[in-house]
Amino acid sequence: MRKVCEDVLIVGGGLQGCAIALFLARAGKQVTLIEKNLAGRHASGVNAGGLRLLIRDIREYPLSLRAMEMWKSLGDYVGDRAAESCEVKLGTSQIAVAMDSAEMEWAEARARDMNRRGIQSEEIIGPDELHRLLPGLSRSALGGLISRGDGHANPANMARAMRNAAESAGVRILERCGLKSVEPRAQGGWRAMTDNGLIEADEVVNCAGAWGSEIAASLGETMPVKVMALSMMVTARVQHFVDPVVIGIDQPLSFKQSAVGSLVIGGGISGKPCLADGTSFTIMDRMASSAAATIAAFPALAGVPVLRTWTGLEASTPDGVPYIGPSRRHEGLWHVFGFCGHGFQISPAVGEAIAQSIVAGKLDAKLAAFAVDRHEAQRVEDVVQ
Repeated sequence: MRKVCEDVLIVGGGLQGCAIALFLARAGKQVTLIEKNLAGRHASGVNAGGLRLLIRDIREYPLSLRAMEMWKSLGDYVGDRAAESCEVKLGTSQIAVAMDSAEMEWAEARARDMNRRGIQSEEIIGPDELHRLLPGLSRSALGGLISRGDGHANPANMARAMRNAAESAGVRILERCGLKSVEPRAQGGWRAMTDNGLIEADEVVNCAGAWGSEIAASLGETMPVKVMALSMMVTARVQHFVDPVVIGIDQPLSFKQSAVGSLVIGGGISGKPCLADGTSFTIMDRMASSAAATIAAFPALAGVPVLRTWTGLEASTPDGVPYIGPSRRHEGLWHVFGFCGHGFQISPAVGEAIAQSIVAGKLDAKLAAFAVDRHEAQRVEDVVQ
């Protein structure tokens, strides 16, 4: 039986896995990454590509701020030509639109809270500036929150760029290679049986996305997630009219206009996930709610045809932020999954922080809020009470 020995085995070839692999290889580690499909096939390559600080959970801010610095110099990590293909647009802003008084009150309270925390990236804008920035927006919109430094990028090209950069750095990438089993060795380290044979490694990083919880469960760790099939759609091209990314507060609204004029529309709508088959499907009546929210905000778009829809599998945690950190049960095991549909922007910083933690043997402080056993601790507390 073929056997390969490595410093680190990474399971999952999405953005998180490839970013971790890249930084580990740059630090001199021997790394193999296995991916049962193609790298970036699911959430990493089929999301809206948002680069936002706007309405981030406060726990994610240290990672998000670091990631913004990295997006500005993406060529340093993936190469200049690949970075250009990623179409990074920062400074076009993202705006959360308040369509009624309740949403406006929430936005104002959010801005006050962020100011108290010393975070100045989110600010309230009134209706005059809102409608200047978003021509065609319904006159019923009252204002909103804006993060002026935010923007967007091309997710499919970014997933490809990160994968290729990792491979160029020396990472051995095995696509269409599933994980059959993984277990700790008696003498330390790990042995994993894969479709490509046996791989032994000192450390294993579980970046399996929607399948991450299953891998954790096979090793006796309960890390609850809800599997989602986040859905997107793209319209025919229309004349350019908007630069910011527009998102809803309580509405399933999320869209941007691409460089060629088409609208890329999301909104957190889930299709039908088929985890066992590794696929997912859009549910058209659910997609209609996202389209309706877009038309309510921009009535002139009512006649624009939708050309195609797609989905990608993603894992969502109970508290809306990912699991990132070492196992509490097993030495040399790390979990990095459950990004809840907003892991794209922070992926470079996650890769850097996990790699530095593994190399240094000490958890990066930016990861402390994402303990992998935090929900297990909460269940124990509930039982005691």
